[in-house]
Amino acid sequence: MAERPIHRISANGIEMEMDDLAEEVVISILSNDETVVRLLATPSDLEDLAIGHVACESLGSVEDLRIEDHTVILSGDIRKRPSGDLLTAACGACTQGDIEDVSIRVNDHFKLEAVPALLCEAMREMQPMFASTGGVHAAALADANDVLMVREDIGRHNAVDKVVGAALRSDLDPSKHCLVLSGRLGWELVAKSARVGIEMIVSVGAISTAAADLARSCGMTLVGFATRPQPVVVGDTSRIIDKP
Repeated sequence: MAERPIHRISANGIEMEMDDLAEEVVISILSNDETVVRLLATPSDLEDLAIGHVACESLGSVEDLRIEDHTVILSGDIRKRPSGDLLTAACGACTQGDIEDVSIRVNDHFKLEAVPALLCEAMREMQPMFASTGGVHAAALADANDVLMVREDIGRHNAVDKVVGAALRSDLDPSKHCLVLSGRLGWELVAKSARVGIEMIVSVGAISTAAADLARSCGMTLVGFATRPQPVVVGDTSRIIDKP
C-alpha cells in the first residue's frame, strides 16, 4: 500500500484527500546475472513470489536468494522464461505466444469438507491490503476445512505464486491443499496449480473455457462462483463432500 493524493466526489463536491492505493512496481527476478522474468507486481512477500513463480512455471529449483530493493537474485538451477517481456498484473503467460500444452495428471487424494463459500469468506477476512485499497487479488491455501495462509497482489497470478512460495518455504506441500482465489479462474491459474500438483481450486469468480478444458485434462476440480447459492463445478465432483 502507498498513500497518494486523490480527489473524492461527495455530496459536498470534489475534495482532495490522501488515500491508500495498491502498489504496482516492476519486480525483476535474476539468476546467474541473467533476467529470469520481470513481473509487474505488488512489492510484498518477494521471497514467496520468486520461489512460487519458479515452482508454478516449472523453471527449476531455488537453492538460495537475496533481495535488493525490487530485485530478487536467485541461486540454483533456474531456467529463464521463453520471453524476456514484462509480465503485467493482468497476464500470467501472455508473452509466451500460444497456450502451452500442460500434460500433467494430478493425484486424486484431496477431499473438501468445508462449504466452498466459507473458505472464500475466511480468505476475505485475511486480506488487509484489499480492505485498505480495494485494489488487490488474493490467493489462499486451505486444508479440508480451513484456510491456512493467504497472500495478496495486484495480479491474480502473482498472488498464486506468492501463496505457493509461502507454502514451500513453510514445508507445506501445495499438492495436499486446495487453492482459493478472489477473482475469475483462467487458464494460467489452472496451469500453475497443475504444475505443483494442486487438485482443486475454489474461486469467487467465473471459470473460463480454457481453464475448464485444462482442468478436465489434468484431472482437477474447479468450483466457480463459490460464494453464490449454487456454485458451478467443473471436473470430478467426488472431491466435494456433499452435506445435507
